[in-house]
Amino acid sequence: MNQDDQDRGTAPTIPDYPLNLPKTDFPMKASLNLREPEQIKSWDAAKVYEQIQLRNKSKKIFAMPDGPPYANGNIHVGHCLNKILKDFAVKFHAINGERAAFIPGWDCHGLPIEHAVSKELGNKRRDKSDAEIRALCRAYAEKYVGLQKTQFKRLGILADWERPYKTMDTSYEADMIRSLAKIYKNGFVYRGEKPVHWCWSCGTALAEAEVEYANRKDPSIYVKFEALDLNKLGKISGQTFFIIWTTTPWTLPANLAISVHPDFEYGIYEVEGENQNWVLAVELATAVEVASGKKLILSKKFKGAQLEGLKYKHPFIERESPILLGEHVTLDAGTGAVHTAPGHGQDDYIVSKKYGIEPFNPVDDWGKYSDLYPEMRGTKVFDANPKIIQKLKDSGHLISEQIIDHSFPHCWRCHNPVIFRATSQWFISMDDAKSGDSLRKRALREIKNVKWIPSWGENRITSMVENRPDWCISRQRLWGVPIPVFYCENCGKDETTAAMMNKVADKVEKESLESWYSSEISDFSDVKKCSECAHEKFRRGKDILDVWFDSGVCHEAVQSKRDGLTNPADLYLEGSDQHRGWFQSSLMTSVAMNEHAPFKTVITHGFVNDAQGKKMSKSLGNVLDPLKFMEKSGAEILRLWTAYEDYSNDLAAGQESFDRVSESYRRVRNTCRYILGNLFDFDPAKNSVPYDKLLELDKWALSRLATFLVTCREGYENYEYHKIYHALQNYCTVDLSATYLDILKDRLYTFKTDGVERRSAQTVIYNIVRNLVSALSPILSFLSEEVYLSLPGEKQASVFLTDFPQPPKDWFSEALEKEWSGVFEIRTIVQKSLEEARQNKLIGSSLEAKVILSLARENIGLLKKREADLPTLFIVSQVELSESAGTTVKINKADGEKCVRCWNYNTETGANPKFPGVCPKCVKALS
Repeated sequence: MNQDDQDRGTAPTIPDYPLNLPKTDFPMKASLNLREPEQIKSWDAAKVYEQIQLRNKSKKIFAMPDGPPYANGNIHVGHCLNKILKDFAVKFHAINGERAAFIPGWDCHGLPIEHAVSKELGNKRRDKSDAEIRALCRAYAEKYVGLQKTQFKRLGILADWERPYKTMDTSYEADMIRSLAKIYKNGFVYRGEKPVHWCWSCGTALAEAEVEYANRKDPSIYVKFEALDLNKLGKISGQTFFIIWTTTPWTLPANLAISVHPDFEYGIYEVEGENQNWVLAVELATAVEVASGKKLILSKKFKGAQLEGLKYKHPFIERESPILLGEHVTLDAGTGAVHTAPGHGQDDYIVSKKYGIEPFNPVDDWGKYSDLYPEMRGTKVFDANPKIIQKLKDSGHLISEQIIDHSFPHCWRCHNPVIFRATSQWFISMDDAKSGDSLRKRALREIKNVKWIPSWGENRITSMVENRPDWCISRQRLWGVPIPVFYCENCGKDETTAAMMNKVADKVEKESLESWYSSEISDFSDVKKCSECAHEKFRRGKDILDVWFDSGVCHEAVQSKRDGLTNPADLYLEGSDQHRGWFQSSLMTSVAMNEHAPFKTVITHGFVNDAQGKKMSKSLGNVLDPLKFMEKSGAEILRLWTAYEDYSNDLAAGQESFDRVSESYRRVRNTCRYILGNLFDFDPAKNSVPYDKLLELDKWALSRLATFLVTCREGYENYEYHKIYHALQNYCTVDLSATYLDILKDRLYTFKTDGVERRSAQTVIYNIVRNLVSALSPILSFLSEEVYLSLPGEKQASVFLTDFPQPPKDWFSEALEKEWSGVFEIRTIVQKSLEEARQNKLIGSSLEAKVILSLARENIGLLKKREADLPTLFIVSQVELSESAGTTVKINKADGEKCVRCWNYNTETGANPKFPGVCPKCVKALS
């Protein structure tokens, strides 16, 4: 649409000869930051979400539970991406005729909230009882649930905001305990002393999902352990040592074994110039030579299996320990002889357990040596590293030392490095089960029955489940759901049953979580004596459940109970980090309880980075605050940006991408505004033209609309929203603005008001905008609602109460599209010639032109049968058509006089004395 053509529609040249000018109350400017909040209020007032549920109450259910965000701060752009993607899915399935409930949820227990409350209290913390702390934590979580609810609503999310689920609801807390009881009854829960990730700063165990990795500098040392009976392999002269390598010198006091691989080749090496021998893997001898600066001479080789059971002496503690065989030993680094401390390592624990060696942990809850290592009692383990190294130097057992920078586990909350530490914890077993069919095997089978989007998600979670250790579900904190167990005050033996857990659950649901702490033990348990020592007094357990267990039993507490949801759900949709988080905890608990996955399809989206692909960080100053963004630009741009990006990868949130999306939004909005303006006198019930009487170009436009709607449906059904975005841009830019609506102006503005030509055009543009807003409503919710309510004719109360468009079969016409594709190719050639003529000052407006067009015989037929319409198609005053060897275009000045009404040139302009200055076409329109 060129500038001259736009100007033509601004006002009639002569008031006596009016044009059919666009008239609409639909605003030119979006003013999204002002209009969107008003729209949200109107949705609330009209109870649109409730109307949607009522409308589809008897329909097939589409179930997608909300993976609960944590209730401890304002929402960030990652929250927006997640919730908007869920909104796309729910709204599409709703207008597609399904019962699609969206019940938002919040994760409310756990360390971050307890930590925040303690920080706010400061020194007053010590004056508060445990019950008071839990009450403050509950209030803190409730505050942020309220804030986040308002912020999520601002995004245009339609949901059951008045009845969300919260993991701190008494009913949810009770269902957590019931879920634990069922898993316990099925034989997957046990108590054991084994090493777990331990945050010494927070004083609690951590699950795998609560550990993040960051680089850290640590000492890397090679150490000698004196062999005591290696001569069993043959005569050896001189002192002999097993050589180990470690980056955690502080764990050496807990060393109880050395592990070697049974199949690796090991050698006894003479140290040149010294009367001693070193034992290490042959393949790593060169690396040890480099690290030690010593020349090693191989004197004997043997398989690792021959070392089993041999003894060695600890370098600075009076302790003799054995050589063990372990498949976990590798040749990636070190010496092939692995320092084994079963109290501080998972592999160490597993191999030691096979040999009946119990874990030894001389480190307390706060990361300091305990009385079990009195020499350094009270010393923090990381502070002990240089002291341990000095002891090794002094005793002659240190071979070499250097500092390395390596990836190390850190706490997700306090970001301090964590340690592996053996403690008494509650676990869900991955490999042991009463039935013999392990949870790991069951979970791996179920993974194969789920559709993973993108497909690589299956391999990712499979690998994680294959390699994960038993799930440590106990935490040593206050704010959470208790593990209902009693312990003998004499021997510490635990006493619990599934029935007892269910009693606790019933009381919690009836009263509150505090009833566990305030009730008598006899209210829950009939046990009178300890099953181990017959002692008669018990204490209440203080451990709480891991927060990943909280959200992980959503399938039981929400999906299986809330109206409109199902178990298994049709879809889980979260960020890629949830393969080790919510996806996995949900899978494990569901399989342990019900022997099936809680979901049929799992969608993973990427993370939101800045424009350069860097992780957003306050310290870098590159964080996009969605609340500030919406204050300035509105939520609709965030929604369209979510569709614009391919969410299966990490997304870039930068000014360039938002500018591009904003321009796309304006294009769609202006297209809708233009169409609405030309429907000001159109009543769909009275003025619609039947399909068989539509003009051919209008039928072409319906065929293009139908194709676009099919693309949209496929995009929604496959959750490929970026394909909808790009199809929308192409449709609005090419099919509508540059082609159909450009050609249509003359018919809409200057033809007879109720003539078939104009009504045919109005019929089609009405269908275009009506179907367009229904199809786009899941994505462009605010714009679609605004346009829909501005449409003429009968309407529902909301665009979300309409059906997803299903175009009639007769709209689709491949033959028509193919023919008109040829016409538009020639039109493009003509437009290029008109632009050259304009630049050469031969013409101003294209209506000043006469096109002399010559075409080859195979092409001329396309235009011959449309010859009368060619001036309208090319937006010129006259077209002369002839046959030639090829395509040639000549532009002349148009013949005749300019019509004062439509600005077309015609040799008969002014011929009718009743309408001076008016062309025959406009005379017909005005008669």
